[in-house]
This record gives sequence, structure tokens and C-alpha cells, in this order.
Amino acid sequence: MKKNSSPIIIVFVAAIVSVTWFAWQAWTADADVIRINERVRLANDKIRQLEQVAYMVKTLESAVRGYVITGDTGFLVREDQLETQLRAPVQNLLIMTRGDAAAEMQMDSLKAAVLKRIVLYNYLIDAARDNPVMAGAMIQTKRTPAPADGLMQLIDRNLQREHAALSHLLGTQWFNRSPFLPSIIGSIVAAIILLAGLYRIASNLRKVQASEKQLRTSEEKYRQLIDDASATLFTTNRGGFFTYVNKKAFELTGYTAQELIGKQYGILVDSYVQRELREFYENQSFSGPTETTMEFPIRMKNGKKKWVEQHVALVEKNGMFMGFQCVVKDIHHKREADERLTETKNEMDILHRRLESILDNTTSIIFIKDVHGKYLLVNRRFEEVFGISQKEIIGRSDKDFPNILHPGNHALTDRTVIMYEKPQEIEDTIEINNETHYFFINKFPLRDHQLRVYGLCGIATDITQRIEVENKLVESRRKTENAKRAQEVFMANMSHELRTPLNGIIGVTNLMQQMEGNPQLKEYVSDIRESANNLLVLVDDLLDFSRIRTGQLHLAKVDFDPRHVILRVIGKHRERAEAKGLAMHCDLADGVKNHVMGDPTRLNQILDNLLDNAVKFTETGEVRLSVRVAAANEKNTMLYFEVQDTGVGIPEDLLHDLGEGFSQLQGGNDRKHSGTGLGLALTRQLILLQHGKIDIHHNPGGGTIVRFAIPFSRSFHVPEQPATGPARPPLEGRNILLAEDNLINQKVAIRTLQQAGATVTLAENGLEALRKLAETNFDCVLMDIQMPEMDGLSATRKIRSMGSGIPIIAMTASALRGDRERCLLCGMNEYISKPFRPDDLFGKIQEVLGEREPSLTGFITASHPDPSGRPRIDLVYLRNIVEDDKDYLLDVLGIFVECTEGMFKHLLNSARHGEWEETSRHASLLRNSLMIVKIHPLSEMIQHIEQHARSRSNLDSIVPNIHLAVKIYNDAQVALRREMEEIRNN
Repeated sequence: MKKNSSPIIIVFVAAIVSVTWFAWQAWTADADVIRINERVRLANDKIRQLEQVAYMVKTLESAVRGYVITGDTGFLVREDQLETQLRAPVQNLLIMTRGDAAAEMQMDSLKAAVLKRIVLYNYLIDAARDNPVMAGAMIQTKRTPAPADGLMQLIDRNLQREHAALSHLLGTQWFNRSPFLPSIIGSIVAAIILLAGLYRIASNLRKVQASEKQLRTSEEKYRQLIDDASATLFTTNRGGFFTYVNKKAFELTGYTAQELIGKQYGILVDSYVQRELREFYENQSFSGPTETTMEFPIRMKNGKKKWVEQHVALVEKNGMFMGFQCVVKDIHHKREADERLTETKNEMDILHRRLESILDNTTSIIFIKDVHGKYLLVNRRFEEVFGISQKEIIGRSDKDFPNILHPGNHALTDRTVIMYEKPQEIEDTIEINNETHYFFINKFPLRDHQLRVYGLCGIATDITQRIEVENKLVESRRKTENAKRAQEVFMANMSHELRTPLNGIIGVTNLMQQMEGNPQLKEYVSDIRESANNLLVLVDDLLDFSRIRTGQLHLAKVDFDPRHVILRVIGKHRERAEAKGLAMHCDLADGVKNHVMGDPTRLNQILDNLLDNAVKFTETGEVRLSVRVAAANEKNTMLYFEVQDTGVGIPEDLLHDLGEGFSQLQGGNDRKHSGTGLGLALTRQLILLQHGKIDIHHNPGGGTIVRFAIPFSRSFHVPEQPATGPARPPLEGRNILLAEDNLINQKVAIRTLQQAGATVTLAENGLEALRKLAETNFDCVLMDIQMPEMDGLSATRKIRSMGSGIPIIAMTASALRGDRERCLLCGMNEYISKPFRPDDLFGKIQEVLGEREPSLTGFITASHPDPSGRPRIDLVYLRNIVEDDKDYLLDVLGIFVECTEGMFKHLLNSARHGEWEETSRHASLLRNSLMIVKIHPLSEMIQHIEQHARSRSNLDSIVPNIHLAVKIYNDAQVALRREMEEIRNN
């Protein structure tokens, strides 16, 4: 260190000495220069003033001579000014020479000479005015050359003296530079010393440069370390303007360091945060600690909010506050986690309070035990029931209270819950106030945060009232089932015992009517036959009523014409009515002509009972049956029936009881009309079984009015069109928009639709179709998929996006799998491939327009085969019938398997030969069998095959669907035989 500092000290001392010497020399030289400059300036001023005096003397003299010689006053215009200008330099010279006695004496002489000359000139001017001749003589001289002018000589001497003094001051002789010689010598010596020192310094500088290079490398590493630090570092001045920002700020704020330098911190925070920060850091800078830490939100460049933690240290210089040095960390995720934790704690507090409220107010007993069976928690209800406080039982087990908690009843379930980690449910009795209470106890394991079981929770609910109600219900049900079984046995026996003799009576009377004999005897035989038939009807009604009450009467669902049923019943009772002198009327509305799906036998039975009662209780007047369609939609048709008579009517007190049971209009032994009262009760039950309703009213004209309505499913039966008369076009009156770009396809489609009675408008692309839809109302759109400018899928999406619900049918020559789904997903109603059959096209249009039901040919198609669907067997209905009679169940299933295979053969053969009536009959037989042993989807397929065969619609799909049905049946037969084996083994 000493070796390195010696040359610097030498240079430093030499430099100080040299600088001091040069400073002193410069100061003295400057003082000399100032004095010399002052003397030079003074000499120059004196010379200029003397020259001014000489010039003014000559000028004044010329003016006076000109005036004396010429008499022209123009020469005297500036007389006063010239005299003033002459006096001024003389006065200045007197001032300049003040302090120099010799110079002052000379200047006084000059002043006297000038004043004397001024007096002379004034005299000559006055003389020239009074006596020009004399004045002219005075200015002329007789001597040649003219005598010397004393004033000018005096001025010349003074000028020479001042010039000499000025030359002396400005001279370049060596003795004038003698003061600078020591400075030169001293400079040489100092330069030698400085060079020696500088040499030493240069050698040291090379070492310093090497050290500085290492220092810069270290500084770069330090700066890189700062830039790569996980935290954002920056400094600001006292006003909060950034003076340094590391690269990490970009990740934190979205701003680069260049964008932040020179900007105030307010660019990163909202206004309210800025006010808080300004107040906080002002307090820190004036009176607060030197270091602080604060959390606050910033606003990133993209506008997103982010929470940061900022550590700020004050930067001071010489005890004066200069700015802030800050370290900022991103704590947004930590803040969010803290907020979530706070929210979770709040929610847990709420849940805890709710749990406490539940535990304190529930009527159930709740307890928690650890894995050793010791209680961790019990609720208030536990304390009330067992009389043990929470303080007494916490940390203790059931064994500590054997007489109250009965540990033997719960030890096994507690171990099961803990060991197998499965919930357990038990029922137990507890004595409360000397009364036995039934409790349903649910025990389940409790787990900690690592999913380890640390205990169990038990919830015991008082089910005493439920047990008592269940016991009463069980007893009541047992009695009901016993009565029901006794009734069924009785009715079965009665049916057998009654039908056996009735069969013989009816058979014998039929034979007796065919024999020749007494007419009176024939009348007796006819009466016997009628009575036997009436008795047979009664037996059937009793059996039906019994089946309804036991839930064993099941309705058929077949296609039928309600007009045939109605007219047949009317015809049956018309003869008896006319025999009594009654008029029998039948009013059928036009809407009743359509086929429906339902049970025609039960409808016949209902009408037969009502008309029988009407004829029976009417002596005079008429009986009228009216039928109309009350409501209809795409799926159902509601038929409304009304039976009127003019009979005895119904008393008010019996009106509301009729039909509820075996009510009779007339009681006692003196009644005029016979009957059990069962017919109306059975009628009501049959109507309700078909989801209908019935009302009985007084007839204002006397008698009774019975009104009832029954809903039927719509049938797909297509009535045959009469051969005579022109058929109505299927699309008559329809306005259809055709979107098609192919010329040939346009002609085919337009011609086909026009022949069907439709009006067709052509659009050659999707854009044109949209435009025409906006201009005109159409009933339907036939949309080609591939068109120029805008395809059919895009046009359909556009139509649906505008809120239009117009039916749209896709028309495409493509038949790839998935095309139909694509069309439907984009908003189309139906799909038809080209080339199309006209009937298919018309049918699709009528379907989307709601003029006919959709076809049911979806079991197998070219693009959607589904032969792999596994059948599902449903034996619920059959099991309800046999009531756990395994032999009966197996017998029925064996008959089904044995007979069904032949039914399928007959069905397939009739369909192959086009014998659709036979096909319908065999399908009906199969359907009836499948109503007992239900196989899905086979049951639905056979029903559709039957409908199509009966209505002669979609005939080309029947044979493929039968093949598919046979395959499904074969798969189901394997599963059914396996089911039968399981039933046989159980």
C-alpha cells in the first residue's frame, strides 16, 4: 500500500506546489497586467483626448476664419457645440491626470492655452460683426513662413510623451519578461517531478484497470443476480419516480424496465391505493422507521389486479433523505390462498354454528366415539334421554354405564364400523320414562384429513310412531290379504259351480228350441234361455268386478273401429226396446269414423250395461245414445258418450251412491225391476280403469242422463279409399320453397310437387332461399345440401338463428352414414335421399306439416342397422299373476317358448307371400303372448309390424323387421332359458 501511494504523494505534492506557484505567479502577473492595462488604457485615453483637442482647435479655427473671410454665418451654426466639444476633452484630461503633479501642471497649461484660444476666436467673431476689415487683417500674417502655433506645439508635446509611455508599456524587451523566467524554470522542475510521478501512476493505473475489470465483472454478475432475482427490485427518488428497475418487473407488472424508468409509481396502482401509499411513505420518510413492509394491490399493464408485498428502505445521503429502495414480491396466489382460507374459516365457523344448532335442537340422538369406543361428543338429546351429562361421558365408554347404555347391544356394530370401515344400521329399544321407544341407529366411520378412520358417528332416530303404524298396517294388510284370498277362492269356486249347470241349461234349451212342439212350451224354453243368459252375464260381471278389485283385470290395446262396437250394441238392444214400445236413437258425430287403439270388448261391456239399464228402467219414451269426439291431438282421441232415457229417474239421496258398489235403484221385496246393482258399479270401474270419467245426472225431461268419456290412442289404420270419385291431391294448397341448384333435379322435383297439388317456388342457392323466405310465407322448405354461394346446412343454421320455425326437409344425393344426424343437428326436421319416391316425399312433407303420424319403420334401415341390441326380458307382470307359484311360472314360460317359435314361422311365411291379413293375425297372436312375457324391444317391434300390416303401410319394411325380430327373439330365448333354469334351482 505504501509502495503504491508514494508516487501519488509525490505527484500530489508537486502538483500542489506547482499549482500554488502558478497561482501566485498568475495572481501577480494578473495584477501587473491589470496595472499595465490600466496605464495603457489611460495612455490611450489621453492620446484620444489630446487628438480630440487638436482636432477641435483646428475645426474651430477653420470655422472662425471662414466666417471672418466670408461673413457667412453658416460657419458659426455649430459654434456653441464646437466650443463645448473643445472644453470637454480638456476637462477629461484634467481628470485623467489627477494625482500626477507634473501631468496636472501640463494639463493646466493646456487648459489655459485652450481658453485663451477660445477667447481669441470669440473676439474675432465679434470683431467680424462690427468691423469685418479689421477682423480680416487680424487673421492674416505678414511673416512667411507663419509663426508656430503654441497651442498645437503644447498638444504635440503631450502626445509624444503619452506615445512614449505607451510604447514603454507595450515593449517586448527581455527585462519586461523577467518575472516569468522563474515560473518557466519552476514549471520545468514540476513537469519533471510530475512525469516521474505519472509514470509511477501509469504503472499503478494498469494494475487499477485490471482491478476495475474484475470489479466490473463482479458488478455485472451482481447486476445479473439482481435482474434474475425472484423479487422485483427498484429505486425511486423522493417524488416516487422510478430511477432503476430490474428485469423481473416485467413479469410482475407487464411493463418493461424502459417503460417504467422516469414514470411515477401511480401508473401501477389505483387512485385510492395511491393515496394510502403516499400517506404511508410520507410518514416513513419524515418520522417513521427506515424500513417498512406493506401489502397492497397493483394494476398490471393488461388491467388485471395483483397483490404484492413491498419492502421499502429509505435512501439517505449525508443525512438527507434522497429516495426509496424497494423489494417487491408477488403474493397474489398467497393472498388468494389466504382469502380462501379466511372464507373457509368463516364457512367452517358458520358450519360449526349450524352443526351446534343441529346437535342442540334435533330430536335424534347423536354421538361420536373414537376407535376405542370412548365418547368424544354427545348432543343435548343424548343427555336428555340417558340422563348423562356431556362432562360425565366424554372420555368414557358404554362399559362405564352398563345399566343405561347396554354395551353388549352395540359392541359388535361398533367393531364392524371401525374394522371394516362400513356403515351399519340397527334397530334398538330404549326405555324412556318407563315407556319402550324404538330407535333406528345409523353408524358410520369418520375419517381425518389423511382418510384414516379415527372414530365413528351414530345417529339414533326415534321411530316408535312409525313402528306402531307399520305394525297396524301389517296387521291390516294381513287381514285384507286373507279376505282378498278368500274372496278370490270363493269367486273361482262360484264361477266353476255356476258355469257348469248354466252350460247344461243353455245347451238343453237350445236343443229344445229346435224341436217341434207346443208354442207355449217354446215360449217357456225361450224364457229359460234368456234367464240363463242373464245369469251368465251376471257371473261374468262378478268375475270382472272381482278382477278389477284385485288388480288382475288387464285391458287390451288393439286397433278397432268404435262405430262397429256402438252399432252392434245398439242393434242388440233395439229389438228389446221396440218390444216395450220405446224409441232407440243413435247419434254418431262425423269424427267418430276414425279407428282408435283400445279395448273394444270393455267398451262393448260398458255400453251394454248402460243401455240395458236404460231400457230396463224406461217404460215409455225413448233411449238415446250420442257419441262425439271431445278432444283430439296427434297421439290421443277423447270419445264422449251420453246415454239418455225417459225412465223412472234416480232419487236425489241415491244419486251420489250409484256406481260406488252394489247399489240398487229399488230395494225390498216389492221392487218392480230386477237387478243386482252390479252393472253400474262395474261400468264405473271399467271407465276409471281406462283413465276415463263418468257422471250421472237427472234428465230435465224425466229419466236419467249418464255421461262418460274415455281417451283412446290414435290408430295408424289407413281406411281404404272408395274406388269412385277423384282422390284429393296429398299436397293440395301447400306453398313449398325448393332450394336446388341442379337443373334436372329442379325439373323433377317441381313436376312431382305440382302433380301433388303444391305451389312451388325455386331458389338456386342458400342465399336466394333466405331472400325469398324473407319476402314470402311458405309452408315447407325442401333444402339441397350442396349448393353454390351458400350450402343447405349453412342456410338452415341462418334460418334457425333468425328464430324461424318453418319445417325444413333435407334433400341430398349423398347416403353416407351420419348425413341424417348432421341435417337434424343443424336444425332440419327430416331427411330424404335422392332419388326419392314421390310417396316417401309426400309422406315426409305431411309428417313435418302435422297432417299424419310419423312412420314407424325405424327398426332397420340401410344407414342405421342395429342388429346388436341386446334384448331385455321383463317378467314382472307374469310374476304378479302367478304370485310366487314357481311351478305355474315355469309352466307358463315353457308354453311360451314352445308356441312362440311356430308363431314366428307363420308370421314370416305370410309376410313373404304378401298375405297381410294373415300377417296381421299372427302378429296379434304374438303381441298377446308378449303382453305376458315382455321382451324389449321385441314387444314394440311386433306391435308396429301388426299396425303396418293392418293399415297396409310401409310394407317393404315388414319382412326386414320380422327378420330382425326373429334374431332378437333367438337371443332372448337363450336368456329366457337361463332365467328358467335359475327359477328351477331356487
